[in-house]
Amino acid sequence: MNKKGIALIFSFIVIVVLIILGAALVSRSVFERASTRRYTESTQAFWLAEAGANQAIAEIRARIRGDVDASDNPIGLVGRVKGSDPSFTYSSYSNDPLGFLHDFAYPTGGAQFTSSGVLTISDTNLTSGVPGGYAATITVAANGNPSSPSNEVYVFPYNYLIESIGTTPTGERTVRLSQGTFNVTVTRDNFARFALFTNHHQMPNGTTVWFMGSTNFAGPVHTNGYFAFANNPSGTFTQEVTQVSSTALFYNDSAYNHLTLDADSNPPHDVPQFLGGFSRGISTITLPSSVTQQDLKDEATGEQDDTSWANGIYVPRDVSNNVAGGIYIKGDASTLTMAVVSGQPVYTITQGGNTKKITVDYTNNRTTVANVSGSGGTPPGTYTGIPNGVGNEGIIIYDKGSISNFSGTVEANTKATVTSSGSISISSHVMYQNYHSGSTPDATGYTNTLGILAWDGDVSISTSAPPDLNIHGIVMAPGQGHVFKVDSHDDRRRGSRGTVTLLGGVISDYYGAFNTFSGTTVVSGYARNFVYDGRMLQGGTPPYFPYLTNYTTSGDDQDANGVRDLDKKLTWEERGP
Repeated sequence: MNKKGIALIFSFIVIVVLIILGAALVSRSVFERASTRRYTESTQAFWLAEAGANQAIAEIRARIRGDVDASDNPIGLVGRVKGSDPSFTYSSYSNDPLGFLHDFAYPTGGAQFTSSGVLTISDTNLTSGVPGGYAATITVAANGNPSSPSNEVYVFPYNYLIESIGTTPTGERTVRLSQGTFNVTVTRDNFARFALFTNHHQMPNGTTVWFMGSTNFAGPVHTNGYFAFANNPSGTFTQEVTQVSSTALFYNDSAYNHLTLDADSNPPHDVPQFLGGFSRGISTITLPSSVTQQDLKDEATGEQDDTSWANGIYVPRDVSNNVAGGIYIKGDASTLTMAVVSGQPVYTITQGGNTKKITVDYTNNRTTVANVSGSGGTPPGTYTGIPNGVGNEGIIIYDKGSISNFSGTVEANTKATVTSSGSISISSHVMYQNYHSGSTPDATGYTNTLGILAWDGDVSISTSAPPDLNIHGIVMAPGQGHVFKVDSHDDRRRGSRGTVTLLGGVISDYYGAFNTFSGTTVVSGYARNFVYDGRMLQGGTPPYFPYLTNYTTSGDDQDANGVRDLDKKLTWEERGP
């Protein structure tokens, strides 16, 4: 009996030990499972926090860089400012950069930054099967006051932080990105940016202008009317093409069977190549008015009243006898020649019986006026200052009349605009001193820039111009019914005069005639070789050239290596558990 009792006690002890060991094993398993779950969800919370931070980065890039025309569905600041006419005015935000961000950096129907520069992005309904969600906060602060480094250019500086919290049922993790910076540059659009702009894309007599296979434009092209395309291909356009009409005209392989279509092409007959897109039905872009013309005249006269001035050639001066404006011609100029002499720009101008030679010395900040004949206008002498207008943008020459026999060389360091209230006739080559030569000339990396602007007349190439003419500059004839054209373009007795190679762009009311042809052969006038000056898309423009009513925005700057501010890597820091 004693042995049986001992065995029973021993068995009981074994059972108790086994129960304890089993309970410990179950408890450890439960603990390890809970620990694993906590670790897994903590890791999930971390990756959710990182996902929120990445979405915040993508969000701020989209809001600052978004480049969709506001007439459609604008995404972000660039699109809204681009189509903001007339809601953006610098004066409204000159001391309020966060107000600018609040008013423009959001998509249609989307949340705005608060007036303190905070935007929260959250996703609590993930569809990935991962429990939890995230909430990210973008905090933008002004990095100093906005500035206007030049006319119609405004820079808004910012810095920003991103913090994101990832949450799961058992906890949360926080990730923070160190401070980054970016600038937003807002520039009023300038007509110089167009490779071709017409108010009516036809000749003044109503003749249709067809874009065909030989048509090539490397910059933005626009008309306030409609374009017409013939053949396959019907030309190549590397930047965006826009028109006000919702339909374009297609030749359709017949002079009697034209089609009007709301379409990019009419395959297989008419197929233009739009590498930057073809937008129809956009708002009219108004050509500049007489008010803008008065602005340029004021720059040339130094805002002085010329009513009592006799006909002649003037370099207006202030009460201290210093240069106070540009070069002002009262009366028709029979010649205007630009030259480079001993490294300095020289302008020789004849008006009536008056001929003056005006030499600009940038190094010593002085202008010398010499009489060649006559005495009308500014007396000879050397004056302190440069004839670069009241705004100091560059050389401004204004003729209250017309200019005949315009030609010459734009000195390497010169930005100039030659403008008249009447017409301008080009009689020989007009070229930059510095440019890359060839069949497709290029001035990238160089300073010399020229605007040729006839307010109420044509810019024309005269019958005395040489064969294979070169013109470097942005040509503009905005007056009603006016064009950039070739005089006697249809005089077949003269035959073909070669090619006009234009390095720049053309803005005019109508499309001007350059030649007549038989098949693909030019039989009179000049063939066109219009080469776009790509500097105009990078903010380059002749001085005092007319502005559009809308703006172009650069969402964030690039460093010397081409890396944009919002693409620079920020330091990650995990905060909290």
